[in-house]
Parts: sequence; structure tokens; C-alpha cells
Amino acid sequence: MANGRLAAITPAANTNTLLYTSPAGTASLAITVCNTGTSTTNIRISIENSGAVGLARTNCIEYDTAISANSVLERGGIILANGQNLYCRSSLTNVNFIVYGYES
Repeated sequence: MANGRLAAITPAANTNTLLYTSPAGTASLAITVCNTGTSTTNIRISIENSGAVGLARTNCIEYDTAISANSVLERGGIILANGQNLYCRSSLTNVNFIVYGYES
């Protein structure tokens, strides 16, 4: 199974974007969100079941969390079951979401 950097994306502003899908088994993850822009942005991160699309408010692990310009947010201890999806969203462009960890 894979380990290390598993996914990276810079989504369009205000767009629910699939960041990562757990393969067969489970995945133990951490996420780094880096705002490379010049303004504060609000981000969302959600864990959705297989087949679900979007960022259901009840599934968010970060919801409209503010990240200042040139700042980083790190979130670890995320475990995904087989087929679960990790979605992200940012209110501005120039925000990078990186997933790293290992799949088992």
C-alpha cells in the first residue's frame, strides 16, 4: 500500500472538491492546508461516505475555519474506512491541501 504524500490539490474558490478516496482497507492521514494568498481564507474539510458528493455540514472536521495569508493549518489523526472520501473547499484560490499518511 502507498505511504507518504497521498494527494495534493489547489481547488477553485468556493468549489467542493474531492481531495482523496481511501482504497480497500483503511487510511491513516494528516492534512496540511497552506494559504499562499494575500488574504485570509475560510476552509472546509469533510469526510463523506462512498458515493457521497459535497461537504455535508454534519460530516465536516473543519467548517469555515479561517486561515490567515501565508499561514498553515495542520490536522492529523484522521482515519478513513474503505471507500470514504475526503472533500475540501476554500473561499479563495491559492490554497493548497496536501494529504499524507499511509494506507493499510
